[in-house]
Amino acid sequence: MLQCRLLLAIVPLVAALVACGQGDPQVSGGGNGGGGGAGDAGNAGSRGSGGSAGMSGGSAGRGGSSAAGSTGAAGVAGAAAGVSGVGGRAGSAGGAGSAGTSGAAGAAGSGAGGLPALTVNGNKLQDPTGRRIVLRGSSLIDIGALYYYASQNISGVTTRLDKIAAAGVQGHVVRMPVYPPITYNGSYPTCSPCPYPVGTGPAASCTPTPRLSTSDYVSKILKPAVDYATSKGLYVIVDFHQIDDASTGTSATDAKTFWTDIAPRFASYTNVLYEPFNEPIDNQTSWAALKPAVQGLINTIRAGAPKNIIIVPSNAWDQHPGDATADPPSGTNLMYTAHIYPTNWNTAFQSQVAAAVARAPVFVSEWGYSASDPNPHTWGTSLQATLDGDGASWTAWVTDNAWTPSMFADASLTTLTDFGSLVKTWLAATANNDWVQ
Repeated sequence: MLQCRLLLAIVPLVAALVACGQGDPQVSGGGNGGGGGAGDAGNAGSRGSGGSAGMSGGSAGRGGSSAAGSTGAAGVAGAAAGVSGVGGRAGSAGGAGSAGTSGAAGAAGSGAGGLPALTVNGNKLQDPTGRRIVLRGSSLIDIGALYYYASQNISGVTTRLDKIAAAGVQGHVVRMPVYPPITYNGSYPTCSPCPYPVGTGPAASCTPTPRLSTSDYVSKILKPAVDYATSKGLYVIVDFHQIDDASTGTSATDAKTFWTDIAPRFASYTNVLYEPFNEPIDNQTSWAALKPAVQGLINTIRAGAPKNIIIVPSNAWDQHPGDATADPPSGTNLMYTAHIYPTNWNTAFQSQVAAAVARAPVFVSEWGYSASDPNPHTWGTSLQATLDGDGASWTAWVTDNAWTPSMFADASLTTLTDFGSLVKTWLAATANNDWVQ
C-alpha cells in the first residue's frame, strides 16, 4: 500500500543525500516524489514526499510535473534536553534494572518507565488488570534521518518528540521507523542517509553514505530514542521499515538479521512493541504464500523477546489483515496491522479490517490524508468513527511538514494541517479512554 519515495536534495557540505516519505500504490498517475508500484487494483501511482529533515528539495508533482519541495522539517532548532537520569531499563523478574542512557538503573522488577506490559486476549489488547487498552499516537519519520540531519546527534529525535508533544499530537505511543540502507519500494528504491546496516544497499540509484555499525546505530540512535520516549511515559513501536516482497528475495532474511540483534535488546522493556516488517508488497501472492516468511520473523523475535507485542503485517501493503487473522501464524501477543489512506480504503479493504477486528486486536500503524484527497476531512472523521467503533489502536503517519501525509504545515512544526488538527482533537478526546489508569 504505502510507497517510500526517492528525493534528491541539496544539503550544505553534502552533494546529494536521499530522503523519502510514504506513498500509496493505489493512486493513478505520479505523486509527489515519483510514481508508485502496482497496488491491489494494479494501478501505478504514489503519495510521495517533499524534502526531508533539514533540507529543501524538488519533487515530481501530481501528473509528473516538477514542483518545488518545501523546506524539510528535520533540521532541528536547538538541542533537546538529554536523557540524563531517566529511561532506566526494567530489570527482569525482580532483579535490578540496568542503567538507562546516562541514567540510573531501573527500579527492581518494575516496568520500563512505569508502564505495564500489555498482552493480547482474544481480540483485545489489555493491561495486567484485564482492562481493554487502545493505544493512539503518531509516527516519526526515519529516525536515522532525524539523527543525521541534526548534525548526527540524537537531539534530532528528542527535539522532534518534544515538538510533537507541544503540538498535541503525541498521544500515548510513538512509532519509530528504522530504515535499512535501501527500502526497495518496488521500482522506486530509496535510501536512508543513516540506516541500520543490513542488506546489500546502496544501489546505483542511491547516494552511498557512511554507515554506522550495528552497535553504533543502537547505542547512538535507537536506544537513546527509545529511552527518551520511555522517560516521557510512551509506549514505543520499533518498526523495521522495509517495503518489498517478503515471500521472495532477501528482504525477509535481512529483517531476520535485524530482529536477531534488536529483539533481545528491548525484551525487558515493558513499553516496547515490535513491528517486524513495515509493508510486504507481495501483491501478486496470497497470504498463504507470505505466511511462512512472517512466521519466520515472529519466531526470530520470540527467540530473543518472548513477551513483547508483535504487530503482524500482511500482503499487498498490509491490506489483508482479515486473511492473516483467518489463518494466523503461531505465537502469543500478536496484533495485526492495516495501513489506511483515502486511495486504498475501498470496500474490499474495509471488509478485511472488519473481519480482522472480530478475531484479533488491530493496530493501524499508519493512516493519514492530504488536502489533495477527495473530501479529506470528512474521510478522516469517518475513519475516526470506524476505528473507535472497532477498538483499534493507531499511529498517524506522519509528524513532519515535508514527508506526506504531513501533520505539520511549517518547518518549525508549530502549525498543524487539517490532518494534524484532526489527530490532535482525536487524541484529546480519548486521552483518558481505554487507557492505563
